Amino acid sequence: MAGAPLLLLLVLVTTVVVGAGLARRSPPSREHAVAAARRHATRTAAAAYVLGAAAAVVVLEAEVGNTAPGGLGVTVLLTLLTFGVVHVGVLALGELTWPRPAGDVRRARLVRRGLLHAAPRWLVRTAGGAAGLAVLTVVGGALLAAPDGRSVTYSVEAVSSARASPFPGLFYGGPAAGGLLALAVTVALTLWVVAQRPAVATEDERIEDALRRASAHRVLRVAAGVTLVVAGGLLLVGGTALHGLGTSSAGSGAWLDAWPAVAALAGLAAMVGGVVVTCWRAPGVPADRVPAAA
Repeated sequence: MAGAPLLLLLVLVTTVVVGAGLARRSPPSREHAVAAARRHATRTAAAAYVLGAAAAVVVLEAEVGNTAPGGLGVTVLLTLLTFGVVHVGVLALGELTWPRPAGDVRRARLVRRGLLHAAPRWLVRTAGGAAGLAVLTVVGGALLAAPDGRSVTYSVEAVSSARASPFPGLFYGGPAAGGLLALAVTVALTLWVVAQRPAVATEDERIEDALRRASAHRVLRVAAGVTLVVAGGLLLVGGTALHGLGTSSAGSGAWLDAWPAVAALAGLAAMVGGVVVTCWRAPGVPADRVPAAA
């Protein structure tokens, strides 16, 4: 496990590079306000990845020397959650500094927008599913864990017993729950800013809708992705520990034989899915409409 911090750093750097590489380039715009908005969105998205990764590396370097039992696992959790919170926080600052309308505004749409008005439906469902998985994993781990909160035990009529660690009890689940709650609050505030920021002055309503939809996408993709990685990691660790108990002499032939391996595989799949969602590029902004002939 000594190489885990370096592996995590490699994953973070890869995420930044892939996220920047997958950034969709929008076609040039004839409207100054639209062009300024596109530039601002591109710069904010890049800054969010870079600053989020930088903050995560700072936490990693500060905590990597923690040699206490379970310290490495907590360090990994804090690093991932720091990336998510800082990334979304930078996006919030970008939305607060969104280019304001300039010049004469001939018309403006009055649209009542809710928190998830512009959010892509599939990302909303993914984020909700990730949050549900995180809750089930943290609560289930807390109920099954040993009193130390980072291991799990199994005994047969006080004759034989076995212990496996690490396990996602409250020792790990507590920091994970706190970090995910902070991420959820940051996401909610940022989505509110996205919904309430001034509209871009453009004659093409499709562009305004697309810009707002892309902003919501950038917020939710990281929130859902980080939550999936954290929840999947806890599930992978918990399933592996329970599977180890099932293959021990104390647990052989018990209910621990089959489903923990399935849970571990599901956790691994959730982690891979989280990385993919985090790097999923935002929807593009349509090209300007060609003016109709007089």
